[in-house]
Amino acid sequence: MVALILLVGCLLRILFLSDSAIEHFDEGIYASNLWFSAEQGAEYPGRFYYAPPLFPFLIEWSMIFLGSGPLGVFLPSLLFGILTVLLIWWVAREWFGPSAGLVALALASLSDLHLLYSRVALTDVGLGFCLLLAVYLTWKSFISEDWKWPLLAGIVTGAGWSIKYNGWLPLAVGISGLIPWVLFRRRQLQKTAGYFLRWLVIAAIGFLVWSPVLIGLQKSGGYSVVSANHSRYIVGFSGWLDSFRRQWENHRMLEGTSGFLSLGMVCLVLCVLVVHWRTVRSVSAASVSSDGPSPGFTWNLILLGLFASAPMLLSAFVGISPVLGLLAVIGILLQLFFSAGRFLFPISSEKDQIPESELNRELATWLLAAWFCGLLLATPLYYPYPRLTIPWTMSAWLGTAALAGWLDQRSGGTFSELFQSSSRSDQNRFRFKPAVGVVAVAVLLVVIFKPWTLVAWQPRTGLESIAQNILADLRSDSGDNSENAILYTYAEPGLFYYLKAQGHPLTGPVADLEFLNSLSSRNPAYLVAGPHATTDPNFQKQFAAVKDRFELVHSYDYSPSLLVRLNQSVPGDSSETEPVLLYRAR
Repeated sequence: MVALILLVGCLLRILFLSDSAIEHFDEGIYASNLWFSAEQGAEYPGRFYYAPPLFPFLIEWSMIFLGSGPLGVFLPSLLFGILTVLLIWWVAREWFGPSAGLVALALASLSDLHLLYSRVALTDVGLGFCLLLAVYLTWKSFISEDWKWPLLAGIVTGAGWSIKYNGWLPLAVGISGLIPWVLFRRRQLQKTAGYFLRWLVIAAIGFLVWSPVLIGLQKSGGYSVVSANHSRYIVGFSGWLDSFRRQWENHRMLEGTSGFLSLGMVCLVLCVLVVHWRTVRSVSAASVSSDGPSPGFTWNLILLGLFASAPMLLSAFVGISPVLGLLAVIGILLQLFFSAGRFLFPISSEKDQIPESELNRELATWLLAAWFCGLLLATPLYYPYPRLTIPWTMSAWLGTAALAGWLDQRSGGTFSELFQSSSRSDQNRFRFKPAVGVVAVAVLLVVIFKPWTLVAWQPRTGLESIAQNILADLRSDSGDNSENAILYTYAEPGLFYYLKAQGHPLTGPVADLEFLNSLSSRNPAYLVAGPHATTDPNFQKQFAAVKDRFELVHSYDYSPSLLVRLNQSVPGDSSETEPVLLYRAR
């Protein structure tokens, strides 16, 4: 079952990759290292504003071996995405049991959000992988005396920090989860200072691995320049509610068939575990004849099926992510305060000793609670780019898995074991059939009546096609001199990338119109201005002063994909087009 779900997740990420192309502003920057020589800085101008160098470096070497086609550009994200699916199964299984691993695997493998961003040249899926692995290794560092775990946790943290500037998140999760665990279990834990020492070692190694990035920033003004740029996108607590609402809407617009199927699988797992738990409790509470089901048993099972299918039905009205968030909250609270099946505050006396396995699971839950709650509060403080919610979404997957793990512990058997037993025994088959049937009907109703979509497979080749048309019009306008023509792109890294990839060497990005002062008759000059230029007040001011020196050659209609439209202040309608203008300078 695990292999099948993983295979489906891999196929959803790699199929129809030819319909994906560089389109997002940041994608064009990350993928353009190869087009700049060492004398030009070997990277897109101002790249340091958007990300550290590790991810563009990975794309560059992928392109060296595989070319500038979709596979070469998107291979790093694809690998990070596939490895995340495998890793989250392992982490959930280690923390909360086999059923939890299955739930986390299904959610990650079929997540519309994760599928989409696994097929783009952006840093967020890579950050998510490093965050998950670093938190897991931090957990291992606290429960094991082997010092290799803090070393590995620090290296992975530093790697994530070198992919995205908020890659220090595992350090925040680690210390925030460690403090309440040590506080509540201090009477059972030995040498509590050692845990904080290990965290300091992780932080020191992570900083050491990231330090080349910090050193490299000194030539551009240091990290303060990057921080000042990022501060422009912070909306603060005054904008928190609006940003939260926008992110909710973003997720709803990205939801598709695969996401609802993943939630349906989760409901099925929860249903089997709930039914078995209910049966175990009924048998232990009273002596029930084993000759057949008790009166009203079928109706009770149908009610349990309706209860288990409630998340699926609720998601049809409010969306998948809020439902996963609710399930995650329930799972975390149950693991922390009802781990024994009854309310128990997680504080121990000298006589109250819990098994080491439960102690380790409690630490994992505290780490998860810090991860989930911290990002739920912090993410809406920033401009509502959908990709910023990937780390929080991963914590919601693990929280939902924690709920399945809690039911697993109560029912006394994993989902696969219970399902296999129900296929061998007529009585067990009767026990599961009504409830599972209700869940299956709920899943079918939601999937059938919701539009069948997969946002990850929607075409994103608009800029690539426009670049082809620009070069064709350039040859038509310049004739034999087209090879010597210089193409300047203003604030359009995606167009720059494809103009270079399609073979026009004299292409360069500009941040102003100063090139008008150095025109040459041997090299006709052209300006490409796209949607970012038309909304840039600085460009409009510059262009208005010299507009008589430009002649419009052609205007192209560009229809941005949903990925790009969700980054705008008002996403707009899918039929909305934006202009890309080709000017000849004179």
